[in-house]
Amino acid sequence: MKTQSLECACIKSLYKSEIYDQREFNGVKALKLMLGSDAKEFKANFFIGGEDTPYKVSVTWYDARIAHEIRSEFRFYYEANPVMDSATIGDNIVIGFDRKNVLTCILYKINNSEHQGNIQEWVKIK
Repeated sequence: MKTQSLECACIKSLYKSEIYDQREFNGVKALKLMLGSDAKEFKANFFIGGEDTPYKVSVTWYDARIAHEIRSEFRFYYEANPVMDSATIGDNIVIGFDRKNVLTCILYKINNSEHQGNIQEWVKIK
């Protein structure tokens, strides 16, 4: 699985809270543009960059502040899985849709040649 095979994708580097504390990513502008404003549940394929083994995982896209009148805080929750269990602070995560419209998450370890360096906020790459 290569990032190039995704039709639409976003990337960011992982923080401690995203992999150890919460198992969720805060969904700012780039993710919201891709996933929309409605709560959704997906079956997503998780991969480690350079490997072909997918791990099918349930994920949820939701607004944690839906009851708040003027504030929203979108989050992308993922179930525990071997890919994210191997994640460390600073690894890159790419989230996007493949050509079959399957939500796909690819983890690029710091030592992977496709790692893009430290990306503090979600950035649209396709």
